Amino acid sequence: MDQASLLEDLPYHYDERFLNKYAGSIITDPSTAIVELVANCWDAYATDVQITLSNRKQGTHFKIVDNGKGMTREEFAFIWRTWDYNRISAQGPKSDPPREVKGPPRSVFGKNGKGRFASFCFASEYLITSRKDGQEFTCKVSRTSTRPLVLEEVSFTAEGVEGHGTTIHATGEIPYLQLTEEKARELLGSRFLANPAFKVFIGGQAITFNDIPNYLSKAEIEVQGLGIVTILQIDTKKADKTTKQHGIAWWVQDRAVGQCSWSASDYTRILDGRTTEAKRYTFIVKADFLNEHDAVKEDWSGFKEDSAVWVKTRAAVQDRVCQIIDSTGKEERAKTKAAVKEKVGYTINKLSPISKERVTNFLDEVVDTCPNFGETEIVQLTTILAKLEQSKSRYGLLDILHKCGPDDYDNLHEILTEWSIGMAKLVLDEIQNRLRLINELRIKLQKVGIDEVHELQPLFERGLWMFGAQFESIDFTSNVGMTQVIKSIFKDKAGKGTRNRPDFVALPDSSVGFYARPSYDENHDEDGVAHLVIIDLKTTGLPLGRNEKGQVWKYVKELRSRGYLKPTARVDGFLLGDKIENGEAEPEAQGDSVTIHPMLYNTILVRAEKRLLNLHKKVKDAPFLLEQQESLKSFMEPIQVAQMELAESDNA
Repeated sequence: MDQASLLEDLPYHYDERFLNKYAGSIITDPSTAIVELVANCWDAYATDVQITLSNRKQGTHFKIVDNGKGMTREEFAFIWRTWDYNRISAQGPKSDPPREVKGPPRSVFGKNGKGRFASFCFASEYLITSRKDGQEFTCKVSRTSTRPLVLEEVSFTAEGVEGHGTTIHATGEIPYLQLTEEKARELLGSRFLANPAFKVFIGGQAITFNDIPNYLSKAEIEVQGLGIVTILQIDTKKADKTTKQHGIAWWVQDRAVGQCSWSASDYTRILDGRTTEAKRYTFIVKADFLNEHDAVKEDWSGFKEDSAVWVKTRAAVQDRVCQIIDSTGKEERAKTKAAVKEKVGYTINKLSPISKERVTNFLDEVVDTCPNFGETEIVQLTTILAKLEQSKSRYGLLDILHKCGPDDYDNLHEILTEWSIGMAKLVLDEIQNRLRLINELRIKLQKVGIDEVHELQPLFERGLWMFGAQFESIDFTSNVGMTQVIKSIFKDKAGKGTRNRPDFVALPDSSVGFYARPSYDENHDEDGVAHLVIIDLKTTGLPLGRNEKGQVWKYVKELRSRGYLKPTARVDGFLLGDKIENGEAEPEAQGDSVTIHPMLYNTILVRAEKRLLNLHKKVKDAPFLLEQQESLKSFMEPIQVAQMELAESDNA
């Protein structure tokens, strides 16, 4: 035998925890297990289910017997050996009755066949006997530490057997179970009393409405001109996973009409989004007069929709059921309101009286009209509203959110998941300021004869980052010592005007800005300048060449000669203009520590946009940029002078 064949013949191995994880509470929780087993009987169209609960003290094993359709040996082998058995795909969503039983098809509970493992909750092994189509088989079902399911046939009769149904009888060791007969009756009664044709017995006694006193209320209403309707309410207290066996069960002369369910009309008129109630409540409506008025279909599968008696009765019952649900939930809603107020009371009490009233009214309305919201969600909503009342912007945020699309909500959720709001604002503020700076420079540099002192130099002071990552530091700033140097060096050279800021001066053909980053000695005391940035903004029309580079070099030499700049201090000089002489575009180094960079205004803007990952182009229609462009229109437009001709003649 080759290696491939050997691997194919090897059995699969399972960890001893596999089945418990796979089936979950079905084999670990007796309450869940017994409901699953009875649901299997329902799906088999049983009308009679007999249950014997296990009792360790008395030595009694668990047993459940039904008179449903049963299984053939082949059907059993296929179902029990198929993991994730698809009940709906294999047998359909409805279960037909056995041949000799009359009744409409039943909507089934089963989906994936996990309910067959529920018997392991009551024993480590069990015998299953089933009869169908004249056959009868008995199989022992067990589990081991390495095999989650072991099937051993005990007996088989191929033909001649009368009747149908299935019996599961636990064998082996009897486990300790926290499931009393009283609790079992309550559980099963609250879920399987809706159909009078489905009888469940425990210990030989049928489960009745008397077994669920804590879950039952009764009301009677008179449908004018027709008769009295009795409504029994069953409340499971805890919502189930689905609405199966929940809804309104209509009984006429102690016979079920159709299925117990919520109809489309019920959802519209009663539930209105109350999905929790839909999975929790069952209402049994007894209205015998509906048959007397010929409102029931011949096969008892439902009511005649064109019957005026049925329409009138259904509306009256729906209104009463809605009242019952609201009344039942009143106490719970009051508890929810009290719990929420206790958790957010401190925040609410800090509000003004008007705001406090608005928030408490909101809380009351949400609890009353949004039954699907849990306490946690209501606390979150109320806290948000209270904080909106405290904020300066008030409900402006809600207006912004109202205008957002679904994708915007997803993006916002992702941002707030990964960023705090404060951190996101810090980053966005910095990006916004830089985008504004680029936008303003682009607009202002379009103007011929720009006043670089008043209009450009302040912008470049905030935009040192445009020249490179090494200039990002906030340490580049005005320097008192440097200010005195500037005054000393340029006191007789400010031919164009006076100094407009302490850290830059105006010259006849340019403005020069000095931005220093301090250096520190070994004691961490400031001892001079570590890095100096000189930005020389030239007027338009003046080509940048050797003479302009030489001016920057002169500033450096004079600063060194006066002892204000160490020879080792790094200096970057940037000459900006709209033209560069041929052959002068390359940076020029003066020694190891001084570099002079001639650069076009447009080049520095392009570089700035790239440093921002071209965000300016991507968000050019951002509200803050459009608003800025609108405000700068007056800068670009010349002032209109009235009576221009008269003014010109006066000048002549």
